[in-house]
Amino acid sequence: MSAPFNILAAKHLPIGEAQLVEWRWPSPIDMTVCEDRHMIEMSLPPLAADGMASFPDLSPGRFSFFGNLFLRPAGIAIRARSTGGHIQVVRVAVQPASYAAIAGTEPDYGEALLRAGLDLRDDTPRMLLHRLREELTAPGFASTTLVEAYAVALVVETARSVSERAERRADTGRLAGWQYRRVCERIESDPTPPTLSELARLCGVSPRHFARLFRALTGESVTAHVARVQIARAATLLEKDDLPLKEISARLGFTNPGSFSTAFRRATGVTPSRYRRERAGP
Repeated sequence: MSAPFNILAAKHLPIGEAQLVEWRWPSPIDMTVCEDRHMIEMSLPPLAADGMASFPDLSPGRFSFFGNLFLRPAGIAIRARSTGGHIQVVRVAVQPASYAAIAGTEPDYGEALLRAGLDLRDDTPRMLLHRLREELTAPGFASTTLVEAYAVALVVETARSVSERAERRADTGRLAGWQYRRVCERIESDPTPPTLSELARLCGVSPRHFARLFRALTGESVTAHVARVQIARAATLLEKDDLPLKEISARLGFTNPGSFSTAFRRATGVTPSRYRRERAGP
């Protein structure tokens, strides 16, 4: 964590830094930190302490178990609680650009992905961190090359582990009530159509999984649902306000009046102008 600590061993790498560090907390811990690098870490028994963690910017009151192998992503505030004491950690601090280049993409950290990263249980990342610790404390032949190779493999295995664990955690068959409420609140509060990725982040799942869960709950695709809400908004504006079609189109996030007119006619069978005339009466 970002508190006073001792660096017992370290090696600078092209992608960041490998470290063996220790803390000595005389009392229980309750602190919030936000790193500028991705931290892949493993606490080392018996100098380890399990705890609880939450994400203050997402759901401050919801704590999850904090295991002894975990990922703390860059730019994400984490509030951690534990018993403290003497703790040793082996870790690799990875620059975000390097992580994205190795993993193939920078993760879209929804809440499910973040919570999955708090308690990784796969054997391969654990083995790699043990090997890193050995090279940091007792470097052998070509140690720097070996540590670099371990660190790169660790990024790949961690990215896989977090993604797979997040999918397992989120696989509940359909959207939960709180997730559906978040989606509805976003769609209703802002006339600009949301992206699939934006709605998935609100629900803490990947975009692909969100699309499946949404269809399972509502019986329609996300795109169809958003389009239906937009057409209903347009109809209300056409009935109640004497706004130019160009302004209505812009308010609803259409690129131009022509695309708005096409979408409205496809949904209702009439053009916006005709709809307005018919609702106005003789």
